[in-house]
Amino acid sequence: MGAMGSRFTGDAGRSGGLVPDASAGSPTGSDLRPSERTSVSNPTTDLGGAPLLSPDPTQPIGASRPDPGPPGAGVQAVQQPGSGLGLIISAVVAALVLILGFYAAGDSNGSKLPIAQTTKPFFWVMAAVAVVTAIGGAIYADRIAAQAAAAVGRERPDGSLPTAWTVPAVATVAAILLVATYHNATMIVAGPLIAFLGNAGALFARDLLDDAGDSTQRAATTIHTLVIHAVAFLALGAVYLNKMGTPVLAILVGLIGGLLTLETLERGTASREIRLLYAALAGWAIAEAALGLNWWQTHGWTGGAILLVCFYLASGVLLARTQRSVLRTRDLVEFGLVSLAAFVILAVTA
Repeated sequence: MGAMGSRFTGDAGRSGGLVPDASAGSPTGSDLRPSERTSVSNPTTDLGGAPLLSPDPTQPIGASRPDPGPPGAGVQAVQQPGSGLGLIISAVVAALVLILGFYAAGDSNGSKLPIAQTTKPFFWVMAAVAVVTAIGGAIYADRIAAQAAAAVGRERPDGSLPTAWTVPAVATVAAILLVATYHNATMIVAGPLIAFLGNAGALFARDLLDDAGDSTQRAATTIHTLVIHAVAFLALGAVYLNKMGTPVLAILVGLIGGLLTLETLERGTASREIRLLYAALAGWAIAEAALGLNWWQTHGWTGGAILLVCFYLASGVLLARTQRSVLRTRDLVEFGLVSLAAFVILAVTA
């Protein structure tokens, strides 16, 4: 009882109460003020301040609540700083494309190639600056996001490739090509918007994949797929619209398809070497399709849609192969039927 022993005698142990000790000069109950009588009749601390009663009535006198300790381990949500940084980078790239839109707007010089009708070397120098800005900004934002994920125990696999720049780069190229192809007032607005949404959407989709748990993995994968295919359609269509020479067309669409397939395969489990090989195969397949397509008289965006279907088929089958050791019949039927239906519709409406 600490200091209480100097003011109350041992009769308390036999009677079960507290008997004042007259020799200590303690006041009697009648001499105490009401607040003092309450504290004596129902004490919670002794005169030295030590607790007598636990705050929890279910605990014995003098006991304290146990320390629950640190929270248990579990999946923690990652607050990705790359999302805010990605918006800034996307805005900078969009501003550069806006400048290009104003520069390209004007009368045509009569060139057969649409992207060369109003553009000059300065335009393409600025275009290269915009693409490099998109690539560098995406790499930096992805590095910051990876560090944030690692801080909460979500390190990326050792075999991961730095592919976060691929979709922003292709989206920026698509915006620039469309601005140069149409060179009108509409593209002054649409071009920067495509560049902004393409860059921001790509980085946002990557952040979702990093932050996805078991319950949100499907939604994150769906958003990532939609962003990649939207950018693929715009980029492949922008290239096909210009009706370039067959070798140039094949190289450009093969490069676009290969880069976007490489980003798609980030959702698989194959090794780095296998992903690079599969991306090269997908690019080669799309380039081969472009060789035949360049001889077909069809509308520009219809040709872009056909190249998109080829990209969907090639990248989808290769992704399924990296996710499962053996392709299921369901996978082959799904990709085969969807692609066949798309080809039939495009052929009829061309």
